[in-house]
Amino acid sequence: MKKIYFLFIMGLTAFCFLTTSVEALTAAEVAARPTDCASYELASAEPDGSLNKVACYNTYEEAKQIMDSTANDNLVILGNRRIIDAKYALIDYDQLTATGYTSVYSDKNLSTEITYIKGGNSDDAVFLELDPATGRIKIKVSGTVGWIKRYENESTMSYPLYDIVPLSWVKSPSYYQVTSNDLIHHLPLNVYNTKGEYQLVIGRKPSMLNEGNYYSYDGIYFYTDLKQMINDYKQNTYQNAINKNNPFYNYYQYLSFRTKTNYNAANINQFIDARTSNASSKLKNTGDYFIENQNNYGINAIIMLAIGINESGYGNSNIAQTKNNLFGLNAIDKTPGESANYFASVADCISEFAYVWLDYGYVQPGDYRFRGANLGNKGVGLNIKYASDPYWGEKAAQYYYDLDKYYGFQDYEAYTIAVLNNNYNNTVYPKKTPGGLNVSSSFYQYKVAGTPVVILEEVTGPDVNGNTTWYKIMSDPTLDGDLEYIGDSKSNPRVTYPWDTMHVYVPASYFYKVNSGENTPSTPVGPTDPEVPSETPDEPTTPPVPQPKPISSIVQEASYIYENGMISKIQPGTTVETLKANLTNTGGTITITDSNGNVVESGQVGTGFQVHITSGTTEVLTVLIYGDTNGDGSISAVDYVRVKNQIMNGGVLQGAYEKASDVNKDGTISAVDYVNIKNYIMGTDNVISN
Repeated sequence: MKKIYFLFIMGLTAFCFLTTSVEALTAAEVAARPTDCASYELASAEPDGSLNKVACYNTYEEAKQIMDSTANDNLVILGNRRIIDAKYALIDYDQLTATGYTSVYSDKNLSTEITYIKGGNSDDAVFLELDPATGRIKIKVSGTVGWIKRYENESTMSYPLYDIVPLSWVKSPSYYQVTSNDLIHHLPLNVYNTKGEYQLVIGRKPSMLNEGNYYSYDGIYFYTDLKQMINDYKQNTYQNAINKNNPFYNYYQYLSFRTKTNYNAANINQFIDARTSNASSKLKNTGDYFIENQNNYGINAIIMLAIGINESGYGNSNIAQTKNNLFGLNAIDKTPGESANYFASVADCISEFAYVWLDYGYVQPGDYRFRGANLGNKGVGLNIKYASDPYWGEKAAQYYYDLDKYYGFQDYEAYTIAVLNNNYNNTVYPKKTPGGLNVSSSFYQYKVAGTPVVILEEVTGPDVNGNTTWYKIMSDPTLDGDLEYIGDSKSNPRVTYPWDTMHVYVPASYFYKVNSGENTPSTPVGPTDPEVPSETPDEPTTPPVPQPKPISSIVQEASYIYENGMISKIQPGTTVETLKANLTNTGGTITITDSNGNVVESGQVGTGFQVHITSGTTEVLTVLIYGDTNGDGSISAVDYVRVKNQIMNGGVLQGAYEKASDVNKDGTISAVDYVNIKNYIMGTDNVISN
């Protein structure tokens, strides 16, 4: 039996990473470090930057089991002289790539590319899980969770895509700063703090957060402790977030393109004049073009302007100057200058962008790039498919915020926004009337959590999930007077967006309202002279949002037991339909998956199944049926034999199945348990009575 030395390190305190002077080992230094471990090494990444061996193991599974069960939070696993796993870590991604970006996939089998990310400007993400067979890892970055490859070319093991950096070595994670007025995203250029950082002032102070520094890799839920954040991410929950019952959605990132600004062409021109001294800027005197295309094609002028500022450096970039291309159109990562489109004039570029790229492109639900009609992040919106930069949406949003602040917040909360509150198996199809016919476009649907809509009015309609409120919203696709889809026409005559009739309906129960939309500004006024003190605009008053019912209450009110990430006191033979109905009746939205993660709609629920409950946030609970040790939802002789083998041989049952074997709940698996199961089969005992 190998001798194991356990090193116990005190927990890291909040934001200690921002001031530490650690000189941690680089990936190259780790690779050059001598070791006597032939296969896998368990080591402790010390806060002083050193890496101390704990023990050697023949298999990854052995090392993983010890790492996960040991109190030392700084433990890492090394294989082939690289850190391949860690209890708590960030990653430094996109090291060197041939394509210029790193693809993010839906699963470890790389079934579907979700999005793509590019390092350089900021390249940290949260490390969640390793697939030891392939070296692929699960990460969270900018609101999306997915898998990336170990190497860009896996067959030749060339172009490594990431390094795992244990938290004890992280000097500069990205973080958000909340001031008395603003929300600022600090983005270090790497986690080692060797390249500096930059900041994005992306919006107004979130009302639910006090001034201070917070961690978040979605910009929605905020934490003061990285370990708590990572634990939540691994469990697909936000229970330890500071604002767990009150998610934040930055207005400028989630405002739909299908809105109108309160600013006019003169306001746009004046703002550009104030922000660039270059008389040759291609954004000079473009206000009329932006407003005209907004009115014609249904695309908010200031969101377009913000993208143009971000992509062209206020109209001063080489692509803007030589090609009249304000938006980086076709400027692919590998060869941006050569591949970018050329336009005869700036006016042509803005018109092409508004109509072809947005109105009948990214903002149309039928387009393959549609992920929501907003700037967003890597979880929802244009940012998913428009740009490899994970924070492209925030970067554009900062310019909208800058302009709106410059003029005294004439646009802020002028519209009411709601976001889809869950990923529904039955997707939400907008209706022509409350509860009426679907809008003709079969592809017009909402199914990605966080997808925003603009609420114009609340009306009464048929009951959906116990709620008779329906939202009248702006339509994403362009529709005719009968609310039928109008096909695209890339050449003249172009199809215009009929603002006054673009109204459809969705059930309120599927959406979470994120703001009140009570700002009804007067005619826009000029900016405050910076030399003259002025009265600070009043903070917006937002009525309290109804608090969702705690998930623990939903479970308990349905007469089940909620404990330690599990849901128990479920009778053997309970069907999926019955469990969903019992839970739904007490609140929340329920999805059930089997032990392989597949959504199930019928059949028996068994131990190891997972119940996804959404009520403000989403929590995933593992089903525990005492006595059901093989996950088929029944208690039979098979379970009796499995428990007996567990007692005699050990290691047969693990996780929820092992816990299900302890039918008398005394903390041990003994002959008493399999006798109880035997008695249950014979009809003399109810092993799940408690």
